[in-house]
Amino acid sequence: MMFRPFRRPLTNPFVLVFGGLMLLAIGAGLLFAQPTPVAAREYTVVYVAGFDTIGVERVSVSDTALRADLRMRGQPRIRWSQRLGEPAGVHTVQVDAWRPGAADTAAPVQRLLLRTRGDSAYVFLAPTAGAPLGAPLGAPQAVLPARANAVWLVNQSLVHGAWVAQHSAAQRDTAWVVLAAGAQVLPAAVVTRGDTIQLTLANLTSEYVFRRDGQLQSVAVPQQGFRGHVVSGNAAVGVSAPVTAPPSYEAPDDAPYIAEQVKVTTPMGHTLAGTLTRPREATGPVPAVVTISGSGPQERDVALPGIEGYRLFRQIADTLGRRGIAVLRLDDRGVGQSGGTFGTATSRDFAEDVKAAVAWLRTRADIDGDRIGLVGHSEGGLVAPLVAADDARLAGIAVLAGPAFTGGRIIAFQQRAAIKQMFPSAFASARDSMFRVAQQQLDSTARSNPWMREFISYDPLPTARRVRVPVLVLHGEQDLQVTVEQADTLAAAFRAGGNNDVTLRRLARTNHLFQRDASGVPSGYGTLPDRQATAESLGALADWLVSRLQPR
Repeated sequence: MMFRPFRRPLTNPFVLVFGGLMLLAIGAGLLFAQPTPVAAREYTVVYVAGFDTIGVERVSVSDTALRADLRMRGQPRIRWSQRLGEPAGVHTVQVDAWRPGAADTAAPVQRLLLRTRGDSAYVFLAPTAGAPLGAPLGAPQAVLPARANAVWLVNQSLVHGAWVAQHSAAQRDTAWVVLAAGAQVLPAAVVTRGDTIQLTLANLTSEYVFRRDGQLQSVAVPQQGFRGHVVSGNAAVGVSAPVTAPPSYEAPDDAPYIAEQVKVTTPMGHTLAGTLTRPREATGPVPAVVTISGSGPQERDVALPGIEGYRLFRQIADTLGRRGIAVLRLDDRGVGQSGGTFGTATSRDFAEDVKAAVAWLRTRADIDGDRIGLVGHSEGGLVAPLVAADDARLAGIAVLAGPAFTGGRIIAFQQRAAIKQMFPSAFASARDSMFRVAQQQLDSTARSNPWMREFISYDPLPTARRVRVPVLVLHGEQDLQVTVEQADTLAAAFRAGGNNDVTLRRLARTNHLFQRDASGVPSGYGTLPDRQATAESLGALADWLVSRLQPR
């Protein structure tokens, strides 16, 4: 669920894998009182889910352009600009995107110029970073049939959504919008009630409340529990919005284990920060597990924006800690309190970090170096076999929702599924056109992005056939991100290499995040009645680990 394609959750129906990036529409924004040029000014929009501040969008308005820089926790950074005062029937927007965790100085991995003219919508690859909106362009990557006076919507941003809402409200006839993520033409339903404008696209409604001077006061996406606060100037994240304290990684008061905050120095030169939970009353060295996160920049608990209460690795640490097993969970490199650079790292680099964590555990007198296991989720389920194939001393690995196919095949499936979910009534030819555009952008991204280049071509099965330590393959049957048949394929590959200790467990009514879920649709993760991992999945994992990490 892109940054990364299979663990980063989609959090609303406007999300679509486009060019290998999972683009998220959970913003809020500023609307102008009139669609005419305005004096230069700056605004900041702070985004909140529950009581967590999860992102910020900084907006600059001049007499010729509207510009914004959107940064959501754990999501691609998006920077966009739109011309103001264009001729009737013409609308131009440029969009740049960076992978999650990329440095401010990094070049964008995706750069598009989007234009509507007459009854057509055009998608161009912008030539250079920061190219002016009027720069010469080559042939368009795609030309879509639109409607007269249709406008593009940067549907990662409700700052732009607010502008579209105002523009659409002024139309006497049905307004038409072309989604930047998905390149699909949709009718826009706009309702104005007093100081509030509601904009509905693809059954998702955003609400904008304005003051008398036309400045946005607040925004909400009621279906998802998101809201936005507008503050003046180039404000810091959290201004005028509720902000929670930094997460606590301490053990609960009633826990039979203690939590130690640790640092792991790696041979690559950076230090990883994490939490080691271990039994309080242990009389000798205890078994231990290293958790391995999925795609995208993750802190040690794997907290996900928009999915309140979800902390998969904290749940695993608590479950195993109560059964006598130590757990080391780490912030990814370049994330949280860890050093290093996330933006240029590949799955093999993450495997080296895990090897360093295992080596560090083996130096500790309170850990049994021969009873160490790995638990990897999603991309972590790809990384764990990479480590185990070179370390026969491991006591076992648990692969949770791990892939068996190449990343290119997985992304293609996700792209088609997202298109079908968002546009169920679209013609097959329109869906195919959208898919081709997404694939072209994926190829472009892979040429400049080391992680993506490796991921789309890497085949997990040869590595699986080299693993000789015990393996648990645990998978939810409602997983629509890494489909459940991959669990069978992966287990078969482990066995084909001669491994006689391979356990496969498929969990009914369980999604990619191991939540109880009848549908598995990623857009529903944050709205489930119980957003935590199920007791069944945690129990299956703990039972298997206890049996394999017993003293030899």
